Amino acid sequence: MCLLFEKGKIGSLFLKNKIIMTAVHTGFSLEEETRFLERRAKGGAAAVTAVMGVSGTGASGNMCVLEETIIEPLRKMSKTIHRESGKLIVQLFHAGRNGCVAMLADPTAVPVAPSSIPSPIYRTIPLELTEEGIQNIIKEFGVAAGVCKAACVDAVEISCSAGYLLSQFISPLTNKREDGYGGSLKNRLRFPIEVVKEVRKVVGSFYPVILRVSASDMLGGYGLEETIALIRSVEREIDAVNVTGGWHESEVPQISMHLPEGGFAFLARAVKQQVDIPVIACNRINNEETARQILEEGCADFVGCARAFIIDSDFVNKMKNGTPYRRCIGCNKGCIERILKHQKICCIFNPEVGRETWEKSCPDSARRVLVVGGGPAGMESALQYAKKGHEVRLCTNENMVGGLLHVAAKAPYKKTIAGNIKAMRSELEYFKVQVCCSTEVNGGYVESYNPDLVIVATGSRPMIPLIPGIDQPHVYTAQQVLKGGDKLIAELLKGKVLIVGGGSVGLETALYLSGKSDLYAKSRKFLSHRVKPEIKELLRSPSNITIVDIAEKMGGDLGGLRRFMLKELEEYNINLIASTRVEDIREGTVTISINGKENILETDYVILAAGYQPQGKVLIDWLTSNRQYPYQVIGDAQRIGGIGKALNDAYELVNV
Repeated sequence: MCLLFEKGKIGSLFLKNKIIMTAVHTGFSLEEETRFLERRAKGGAAAVTAVMGVSGTGASGNMCVLEETIIEPLRKMSKTIHRESGKLIVQLFHAGRNGCVAMLADPTAVPVAPSSIPSPIYRTIPLELTEEGIQNIIKEFGVAAGVCKAACVDAVEISCSAGYLLSQFISPLTNKREDGYGGSLKNRLRFPIEVVKEVRKVVGSFYPVILRVSASDMLGGYGLEETIALIRSVEREIDAVNVTGGWHESEVPQISMHLPEGGFAFLARAVKQQVDIPVIACNRINNEETARQILEEGCADFVGCARAFIIDSDFVNKMKNGTPYRRCIGCNKGCIERILKHQKICCIFNPEVGRETWEKSCPDSARRVLVVGGGPAGMESALQYAKKGHEVRLCTNENMVGGLLHVAAKAPYKKTIAGNIKAMRSELEYFKVQVCCSTEVNGGYVESYNPDLVIVATGSRPMIPLIPGIDQPHVYTAQQVLKGGDKLIAELLKGKVLIVGGGSVGLETALYLSGKSDLYAKSRKFLSHRVKPEIKELLRSPSNITIVDIAEKMGGDLGGLRRFMLKELEEYNINLIASTRVEDIREGTVTISINGKENILETDYVILAAGYQPQGKVLIDWLTSNRQYPYQVIGDAQRIGGIGKALNDAYELVNV
């Protein structure tokens, strides 16, 4: 049997497999959180983890032990998870300086920290904790642990990671105290040690306690040596340690697509070599291959996954059965970016997230549904109707389903999307959707099929700006480049390339081309943190790629990924020119205007990445004039919005 599916044990807690759903800040109500976790337990997780703030100054967008009625809903949550043969872990959490004032459980509170040093995330100056305040928080951790035990929660996890309060005390970058809780390493470890000991005192000897740590803050504050010292100091009080790396503010990404799969497993292995308790490896473990390798190579005793369960609640069961599953692409758009905006999480590839409380109704009678378009909106709407028992036919004029997802999968860091196409295709087969590829749907086709409902999900096509010379043969769309073969890429790389459009598509296209051409790219990545700047400079290749955009900043649609993308563009020496309008395209040159001043750029090839526009107007006009066939327009065909909007439109159409 695969190690992943063998039984495991953490202290007195027996687990049915080695896969734990780790903590996720969701922004959900208690009822929504319960149903969300229930669905993941049903999907095969050995244990699921909820987040609970221990005080009004530390609960940031999650449930808080201060709520007087918390124990009964928590007991209900536990019973619900147990019915699905899962276990419930509650992470005891205090945000510290990373608490957002607008999201704190206590509306009168301000964030607290070891020292009055603001977080670069929210920039609020926190209140420096007094020793009395520290003692109060220690007691609050104990009270929260006691509440969890009384509510039949199976284990608690103490958060000492990612730049939240306990880890802030460890780092000399955030702890400038001169009392017994600052200065020496012994003093800086004192607060988290006292928290662990208080929790153990309250719950007793046999109740499972887990400690979650960032083995290194990756900011230069503390690293593996300090983390090992902490774990050894409390090893008798804890039953397992959950190991990640970095803080949310570090330059090293924690959970985005820029972090390789299982990117922090090496830290878990380093900890495991030094301790005698079970180790949980986590972060960017989103597929069976990575999870299995981590256990087989002895990096950890358990794997902790969060976003793998967000995107596909049946993640474990599908792995066990050999069924394709949807995989997290690390875009962060539906999870961490929404939490930072005080919004509930969602997932661009799983529209059910946050809607687990919705009643799943069945139709009075099955209908004949024709879905036109094989992209994400078309596939998801076909699936949703088929799940309801309708007879569904999906038609696409392409030779396979997937639409623009195939193009997106070509972009750097996004090859995981190809697996999601495969998973959705598998779901279409399972729910017996009739798929007709290379099929053009017009009025005559609709009449011959005679559906009860037509879903127009014809997607979008590249927008072509009205620029003189735009129709010349050396002008391509980003879509053509990403779909093009090696011959086209080789041709483009012979000359100077101008990309028109500095959004995500334009930037990704530039990185795609650069990755194909830069002889030193792999060497530079390997050596980036190991050599002096003058050596790194020798590895920088001159770039023949320039990106222009009318906006004031590049990558405005990238959200939290922008800083990582811009850093990589800089590594490739790609030229970025913002606030720029393209006036004219000619053979060998492009005229641009920067703040009204014209410049001429020598350019051999132009790539258009100016966005997309809806398509399918001919069919929509026919359906509008011929009122015999009810229809709905969804996804990009209705309004440009990307993958998330496409799947969300499909889900809401069928389930609202």
